[in-house]
Amino acid sequence: MDASPRAHPIRTALVVDDEQVVRLVLRRYLGRVGWKVLEAETAERALELLAEGPAPDIVFCDLNLPGLSGVALCRRIAELHPGLATRLVLTSGDAAMAAAELEAASIDRPILGKPFALAELQRVVDRVASRA
Repeated sequence: MDASPRAHPIRTALVVDDEQVVRLVLRRYLGRVGWKVLEAETAERALELLAEGPAPDIVFCDLNLPGLSGVALCRRIAELHPGLATRLVLTSGDAAMAAAELEAASIDRPILGKPFALAELQRVVDRVASRA
C-alpha cells in the first residue's frame, strides 16, 4: 500500500480576475488545500491558458473583466470546453447585479460575492469540484 502524501491527484484551478489581490487570496488558499493554481488577468489570457491544456478542474471567473467580459468568457468556455462549463464559479463585487446579468444570459452558475469568506469559498469549491 502506498503511504505517500499524494494519495489524490493534484487538481488544477484557473483564476481569472483583473484584481491581483483576489488572485493572490485564491492562489494562497487553494494552494494550501492542495490545488495547483493558474492565473489570468484577462479573459483573453484565460483562453490562451485553456488552449494550452489540459483543462483545469475548476475555473473562477470575475464577471467584470477588462476587454472580453466574464459572461462572454463563460460562453466561450461552454463552446470550446463543454465539460468545463459546469465547473465555473463566477465572482463579482455586486452579486445582485451579477445574478441579473447571468439570468439574462441564461447562465446558471454559482456566484461568489466579493469579498467572500473562506468557508464560503470552500463550500463552493467542494460543490463544483465534485463534478470534475
